[in-house]
Amino acid sequence: MRLEELATPHDWAAAYRSLFGLPRVHVTAPGYVVLPLVDTIAAVNTPEPLGALILGELTVRGIPGPVLVRENPPSRTFLAVFDGYPDLECTVRLERYGVDIGPHRSNVILPTGFGRHTHEGRWWARAPQRDESLPLLSEVVSAVTTVA
Repeated sequence: MRLEELATPHDWAAAYRSLFGLPRVHVTAPGYVVLPLVDTIAAVNTPEPLGALILGELTVRGIPGPVLVRENPPSRTFLAVFDGYPDLECTVRLERYGVDIGPHRSNVILPTGFGRHTHEGRWWARAPQRDESLPLLSEVVSAVTTVA
């Protein structure tokens, strides 16, 4: 499957699963492609411009991972491997900066395109890469606390 051949939400869901290794990606009844936050997948939601700083820090550390951008409200979502929740003190600090960890069993809507203008109103600041593992949740949280 080549990226330029992706036309339907089902094509995109299959590509996210097979090409990028994102597990359990599927299409919902309204036609959105979603990644469930179950098992080992987590998401960290951040406001802008903090999200850009976090991506920069993760890039310097060599573990950037895939990052989604939403225009309204301006925010970023970092996909990560769940390796445990931070302690209460750290969670309170994250909340102070408007950062939250997506609730277990929720979904992240994925874009059906690689440009800025997608049907879903979100795009990749850094798209998933073939054969690249996601950063650990603790690594993303560490980057947040470093730059915040």
